[in-house]
Amino acid sequence: MEKELKNIFNLNFYKMKKLITILTFIFLTALFSCVGGHKDSNNFKKQETPKALQDNNLEIKSYSRSGSDLTEELYQELVDKTPALKKLEDELDAFSRKPNELDEKYNKFDNKSSSYYLSANNKASAITDSLLRKKMVTLIAGSQNLYSKKTAEHNSLLKQISQNGATLNDHHSVLKIVLTLPIIEKFQNDNLPDKKEFIDLIKRQQELIEQIISLTPKY
Repeated sequence: MEKELKNIFNLNFYKMKKLITILTFIFLTALFSCVGGHKDSNNFKKQETPKALQDNNLEIKSYSRSGSDLTEELYQELVDKTPALKKLEDELDAFSRKPNELDEKYNKFDNKSSSYYLSANNKASAITDSLLRKKMVTLIAGSQNLYSKKTAEHNSLLKQISQNGATLNDHHSVLKIVLTLPIIEKFQNDNLPDKKEFIDLIKRQQELIEQIISLTPKY
């Protein structure tokens, strides 16, 4: 019986020793993770101020097509870090040429008809026979009316494309503003200068003023 108790004790001691070893390992792992995480956190804090807002950004790179634009710069930094935004901007870049290409394609087609009717009307107006001239003018006008009906839906679609383009640009601007406003507001909150510096400066100014006055002879 004593031997069995001894064996049980030895077994429990072994299990306890093993458990302590495991717990020690877990504790040390957690400790180093916290230290490492703390370092990473500090590094992140150092890097979380956007490049466009950093004091050492002496030469500001503009991502705006229209020149230096802080909203565009901040937005572009988000694009570089966000796959969904990068995908959107790539799609917008690829798509941006299509409305103009379609518009140019239609205008080339439409200009040929306009050029023809202008030429035909000039020839008709030069006909000396008044009855024949009137007949040709009426004939040309009928063709122009028919052409207008043929192209009415196309013109309506082009108008819709133009309106959609304006709406697309509006919402694109809204996206940029909504995404970058929190960034500038965080920068403001994190970097607002301490009022004490200003107060101390004013105090020193007043001291110097009083010193000057005290040294100024009566006049």
